[in-house]
Amino acid sequence: MSDGLKRALLELKDRLYIYVAADFLLALLAGHVLDFEDISMRIVGAVSVFIMLYPMLTGMEVERIKSAGRNFRLIISTLAFAYLAASAVAYTISRAMLGGYPDIAFALVMVGAIPCSNMLIGWSGIADASVEDALVIAVLGLLTIPFISPLLLELSGGGYVRFKLEALLFILLTYIFVPLIAGFLTRSAIIKKRGRRYFMDVRRLFPGISATGVLLIVFFSVAKVSKLVMANPIIFMMVIAGLISYYIVQTVLSTLAAKLLGFRYEHGLVLILGSTASSQAISLSVAATMFSALTVFALSFKPILQVSYILFLIYGLGPWLRKFLS
Repeated sequence: MSDGLKRALLELKDRLYIYVAADFLLALLAGHVLDFEDISMRIVGAVSVFIMLYPMLTGMEVERIKSAGRNFRLIISTLAFAYLAASAVAYTISRAMLGGYPDIAFALVMVGAIPCSNMLIGWSGIADASVEDALVIAVLGLLTIPFISPLLLELSGGGYVRFKLEALLFILLTYIFVPLIAGFLTRSAIIKKRGRRYFMDVRRLFPGISATGVLLIVFFSVAKVSKLVMANPIIFMMVIAGLISYYIVQTVLSTLAAKLLGFRYEHGLVLILGSTASSQAISLSVAATMFSALTVFALSFKPILQVSYILFLIYGLGPWLRKFLS
């Protein structure tokens, strides 16, 4: 791989939210000028899933959780907040604000039901939080999504969109465990053939490769509904309002929970980040496979807003959180 391509992948990883924003605007323009309505989002979703999840799960050393953090109270409380509190908040906001827009409301329900972004590990490192515990939470969250998320989506989103629970379960199992096994085999082969130092060096490029899948699915999903959205700007406003409300409420509740549970900053911030941020790749992939283009559109805006919000949470609110959780 050339040095130029390596630099491009690292740049894409570090400034993903900027590139997603540009991709989003380009897709709106392209969809307004050209016709994307006949594009099959199932095909785009299948290709994007592989590009997003395979490199991500190759770089995620799931086997390391055996020797990682052992703060069970933090791990359990974060996962409980990431699933149960997040779903309750998403359900409440969707009912209060988005009742007239069922496809957008369901997108918000998906945000609450599919938690634990793989970026939790990186964000925890940036924020000087407990990376070891973040690793365990990210891995356990990933492994439990196929079994918990379909039930939460059925309970919270069944009134918005009809879907087959068994079909959703099969898709989640396929999308997570097939790349997970393939990633494990690839990782083992690389380490065996070239050594761990080489693997750690190339692993830095995996998030950038995954990001190209995000850009792909965002472009086609936004372009597909561009004419509808540009003719009805209220849709765009409702997506922003719903997501911002969700992030604010989850941050407030998880911060108070971290304080009440007596977590210091390095552990409390893992709880806050783990319960506020949600998986972008998996929710986008599932939506593109099973649900409407408007639901995918709403989730396509989430990477822009989520990354921007988490950066504000770390750098803007970080000093105050250190004092509050000290």
